[in-house]
Formats: sequence, C-alpha cells, structure tokens
Amino acid sequence: MAGMATMRARRDDHEMDTPSARHATILAVTTEDDSHAAVRKRAAEVGRQAGSTVILWAADAAIGPLESPLPTAWSGDGEQDQFGERLGPNDLIAAGHERLAEQVGELRRDGVDAWAWLPDTADAAALANYAVEQGASLVLVSSADDDLMADLRDADTRADDGRGGGLRGLRVEAVPS
Repeated sequence: MAGMATMRARRDDHEMDTPSARHATILAVTTEDDSHAAVRKRAAEVGRQAGSTVILWAADAAIGPLESPLPTAWSGDGEQDQFGERLGPNDLIAAGHERLAEQVGELRRDGVDAWAWLPDTADAAALANYAVEQGASLVLVSSADDDLMADLRDADTRADDGRGGGLRGLRVEAVPS
C-alpha cells in the first residue's frame, strides 16, 4: 500500500514538473471555405482544453488592394465605430461574411469563446501585429500556407528593431491540412 502511494506521488510530481502550455488567446488563420477546417478543428481542441479565446483570422477577407473588408475612416459617419477589434457572428453577417459567422457560431456551440477578424491585408506583418495586439500566444497556420509560414519566420528574424523577435514570443504551429 505504501509502495502504491509512493508511485502515485512520483507520477503526480512528474505531472507537476511538465506543465502543459496554456494559451489565453489563440489566433487561427482560416478561410471562409473548408480548406482550413483542420486549423479550426485544432483551434477548437486547444481552446476547449485550455479555456482559451479563439480568434479566426480570415486570410481571404481582403477584397482588393484599395478596399477594406470593414468600414474605414473614409466610410460614412459612424460606420467605422460599428465594429470592434474582435467580431462576433452578427458583426460578420453585417460585414457580408456569413460563412465566417457560421464558423464562429459552430465554435461557440462547441463551448469555445470564439471571435473573428477581417484583416485589411493578409500578410505575415498584419497577422503578427494583430496577434500581439490581441495578446495571443499561439498562432495556428495550415501547413499548406507555406508562404505565410516562411514570411512569419522572416518577420521574426528581421523585426523593426533590427534585433529579431518580431513575433514577440508568439508560438506558431503548422497544422497538417
């Protein structure tokens, strides 16, 4: 009996010495179609397990180089103030992104605190900046997005300060597609 208690104590000590990562906010790079379903699934798994907020970052949200998916300072009075830094399903529907609204709703029904963002540009710098602004500690990217992954690595090594570390401690995980 004493041997069992000692084995259990060692196992408990080992579990305490190997902490699992806890991410308060996770950014998941996705698209409105189903090509990034594996990324959303991984985000749901980690988010549910760690009690994290998940933000779906829509890589296909940008309409064109001179257009924004959300109102800008050049839009009509008060339109820019309509949306915050995280978008819920109603915001996404109002912005014309019904499929993304469905994805956020699906995550919420699965018990995940889920939101989305529609970036003006879907590049590594915009992704890294938004992740840092939102306090994300994990960014999930499809392994099929190898250009974005390479650009994120480049952004990290040649940060604005010239010393590297542009991702400021963000962990980037490639999710098999």
